[in-house]
Amino acid sequence: MEALNWSAIYGIFSFIAALVSVSIAIYLFPHWKNYPARVLMFLMVAVGIWSFTYGMEFISPDLVLKIWWVKAEYIGAVWIGMLLFCFVLAMAGKKRLGKKGYMLLSIVPLTVIILVFTNSNHHLMWSLAWLDLSGRAPAVVYSREAGFWVFMGFSYILILFATIILIHSLIHARGIYRKQLVTVLVGAGFPWFANALYLFGFEGLRLLDLTPVAFTISGIAFSWGLMRYQMLSLIPLAHETVIESMGDPVIALDMDDQILDVNKIAQDIFKINRVIPARNALKDVFPVLYEKVVKYREKSPVEVETAFALGKLLKQWNLRLLPLVNRKEKHIGWLVILRDITDSKNAENALKESERIHRIVLEASPNPIVFYNDVGEVTYLNPAFTRVFGWTMDELWGKRIDFLPKENLAETKEVLKKTIDNPGGNYDFITRRYTKAGDILDVSINSALYRAKDGSATSMVVNFTDITKIKRAEHELVNTKNYTRSIINSMPSIIIGVDDKGIVTQWNTEARQLTGIPADKAEGSALKDVFPKLSCHISNVRQTIKKQKVSLKIGNKSILADITIYPILSGSINGSVIRVDDISERARIEEMMVQSEKMLSVGGLAAGMAHEINNPLAGILQNIQVIRNRLTKDLPANIKTARECGIDFGDLKVYMEKRNIFSMMELVNSSGRRAAQIVANMLSFSRKSDRRKSTHYLHDIMESTIELVQNDYSMKKQYDFRSIEIIREYRENIPPVLCERGEIQQVFLNILKNGAEAMTDSGILSPRFIIRYLRQGDNVVFKIEDNGPGIEREIRKRIFEPFFTTKDVGIGTGLGLSVSYFIITENHNGALTVESSPGKGSTFIIELPVKQVKNKHFSFKF
Repeated sequence: MEALNWSAIYGIFSFIAALVSVSIAIYLFPHWKNYPARVLMFLMVAVGIWSFTYGMEFISPDLVLKIWWVKAEYIGAVWIGMLLFCFVLAMAGKKRLGKKGYMLLSIVPLTVIILVFTNSNHHLMWSLAWLDLSGRAPAVVYSREAGFWVFMGFSYILILFATIILIHSLIHARGIYRKQLVTVLVGAGFPWFANALYLFGFEGLRLLDLTPVAFTISGIAFSWGLMRYQMLSLIPLAHETVIESMGDPVIALDMDDQILDVNKIAQDIFKINRVIPARNALKDVFPVLYEKVVKYREKSPVEVETAFALGKLLKQWNLRLLPLVNRKEKHIGWLVILRDITDSKNAENALKESERIHRIVLEASPNPIVFYNDVGEVTYLNPAFTRVFGWTMDELWGKRIDFLPKENLAETKEVLKKTIDNPGGNYDFITRRYTKAGDILDVSINSALYRAKDGSATSMVVNFTDITKIKRAEHELVNTKNYTRSIINSMPSIIIGVDDKGIVTQWNTEARQLTGIPADKAEGSALKDVFPKLSCHISNVRQTIKKQKVSLKIGNKSILADITIYPILSGSINGSVIRVDDISERARIEEMMVQSEKMLSVGGLAAGMAHEINNPLAGILQNIQVIRNRLTKDLPANIKTARECGIDFGDLKVYMEKRNIFSMMELVNSSGRRAAQIVANMLSFSRKSDRRKSTHYLHDIMESTIELVQNDYSMKKQYDFRSIEIIREYRENIPPVLCERGEIQQVFLNILKNGAEAMTDSGILSPRFIIRYLRQGDNVVFKIEDNGPGIEREIRKRIFEPFFTTKDVGIGTGLGLSVSYFIITENHNGALTVESSPGKGSTFIIELPVKQVKNKHFSFKF
């Protein structure tokens, strides 16, 4: 029971020490920005953790729990030496450790914490631990290992260095700073004494480590020094790091004008030795300065400008005298701060001269200039402002200028905001302003903002430039340019301007629409980049106008174009204007006219030839029929005449059959009938059909035509039409048209047969027709598209000519498409055209009017 009571007493005592340490840390927290106070706060937190866990070790009932709390003690204990070292450095005014220094010093504490909590794996901190019951309270005893002794050596070295630094600083310290260092040295001595008692194991205190309590006593001593000697308020004065960071001479005096400390700047300027003998007063070291201090100092801070010589050179000085007081408002010394203002005084004089020159410049400036204060009131106007706007300085001083048109109010507010937000405080913009007489001027404004040291706006200077005449000329120039551009853009031709380097300077609407390249992208680019097909045609054009007709591909469209290039020759501008006219339609119309004239001529010729051929052809067919009848039929007249000639009529027929005369006669008859059909087709060129027309739906005629060709035996011998895929794209609600059904069916049949033959002959593996049926305006349109080999341009131009064919002799007459053409154009007032490219198939387009138009002679679509 007695041992348990001592354990509780030791534990409570440690808890009290922890509470005191944490209280000191809380007391120091408001002084967080003060570096020494911040380090001391961390030191007290570490001591508090150590003391609390040490107390928990005492009150723990068994060895396992005690060892666990021993490990927890290291979380606070490992940092004590490092933090005490850093605190002493700060108090002694030495250079702080940087981030790298803290990181290096932290390696050992962090490593020790890791080794302690993993000791069971390596036993680097202790190899054995047992509970010693021989003392007043049960205590854990260890068999220490290398890790523990390295840590102890590290901590003692840091504390030893801290003690040496304290003693060294104390030797040279004077006044209240000496008392501060004595307090710190005494506080640092307690841990040395307590640790010695623990290590040497004095009887009665054996196995009891009073080091955490000793550090708590050190914290109390440090805190007493903070309150008694105002460490936190005087440390910035006494520390070398702070004093040396000041760029002005600084001298610290006590109440007897004894010099406590001086910074290096003061030593160099006034030749004062840093290590000053005791009781040396300022009047003995620097009597001239002492006279100024005595003359100007008061109980409150004083700042005056004075002058005294430094050697043989007279200097201007800013002298500040600051009384130093403690928390009880007791006056404990003086702080003397000097600043050499010789250069600034010279600069001030130069500034006054500069201001005089600037005023002359402002008065002579041809541009209106206004100064505003921070609330927008006028503080200065130059004469040019009065000359341009009409108001005088007397009229506007201290007032706002009411010369802002309502329509320019929003933009002016926005510019003002941008000027204020701009770090440089400068902004340019163009706007309008009223004059005193009510006129509106176009002005260019440059506003410059002046700021105070805190960044707030204090004033603004605004420079106006009257650009009314310039804006008027610019407006006229823009109107002229827009008018010219509108003319160029309204032209149906491509108009492109290029300079002598081939860079595009003009790109009209037609060029944009055909190429798909907008003007803002094309202008400024090389012609070879935006219109490569065109650039190659103008490479050598310089002095003369050049015209040429070329085929161009623009996007996916190929056109026949007239290119005209006009050189631009002037004193400052060289280049060319390129005009590109799409003459594809005109060429097609010319071809159609030629084709139409050719068809008319052929039609007249065919009609004459048909009449001339028809009569002898009829005689041939009639006579061959009579001959056949007289040689083959057993007519009485035939038999009688054969007997009269001594010939047996039956033998005669046998002879004729063996000599194939009857077959030859059949061939003559077949050829004559074929010639008769050709004559009939030729006659269709010269006259319209006499058959009566009625209304029909064209898709019905197309379907019956498809059924016809699919069942035509003669066609099946060449190709099977059923193997051709037919895709129908029929629009709904297409009205019927007035037509002759048989003729339209003949047209469909000719086109389908030609397409089927072309796809078969070219070996198309998957032949296909796409038949589209739609309405365009007043016309009903049939488009018959195949995926055959296509038609060359030269053949396409002659495809509707009579007797023109690409088939072998005896296979085609060349009248199928020509007859179809006349059926559609002449007999039905429609149009038949073809679109085709080699390798891309062909599309025949049939257009028939919904309402027939009388007296229409020819369709010029091709």
